[in-house]
Amino acid sequence: MEEDKEELMSEIAEAIELVRQEKSLLKRKSLTLYDPKKVSEILYLHSIGVSQTRMIKKYGFERHTILSVLTDYADYVGKFREISGRIAAKNYLNLSSLEEDLIERVRQRMEDDPEMEIGFRDLKELSIAKANAAREALTARGEATSITEERKVVTQDDYEDTIKAAKERIAKAKQAQVEEVIDVEE
Repeated sequence: MEEDKEELMSEIAEAIELVRQEKSLLKRKSLTLYDPKKVSEILYLHSIGVSQTRMIKKYGFERHTILSVLTDYADYVGKFREISGRIAAKNYLNLSSLEEDLIERVRQRMEDDPEMEIGFRDLKELSIAKANAAREALTARGEATSITEERKVVTQDDYEDTIKAAKERIAKAKQAQVEEVIDVEE
């Protein structure tokens, strides 16, 4: 896994150098020129599937900075995905193995000590870490990045038709109640 991380960091360093040369020739201000270490960290975190929101909250980056870096390196991100996908997959598999070992030990302790109390909370943190690792592995491989939200568009005519239908159903329900009352009185 360390080999993969070193390979990914090497790829990122090469990309930074290429972009630095380009920005320098164009005489454009860029974070790549002023703080390549910060750029490297953002690209690494993005490559291993860390979300922009998490980079902001946990690592203290500004959203504008993240977006600028990702825009500058959009052509290189695909190259990083393959390597980071291997890292994320290994992390997930390591956590899965750890979870299996932990479950086996808990099972053994329960058999050896019948008075031992165990609950779902005992495995919660590891399960959350495993779920996060799985999500990050999919994101790093590009498999979860194509999720799109579908919104149904409702026109004014659709809205008015729905209101009209609802009023008709209410009127029918009221009429049915009146007819039931008449039937009961007779």
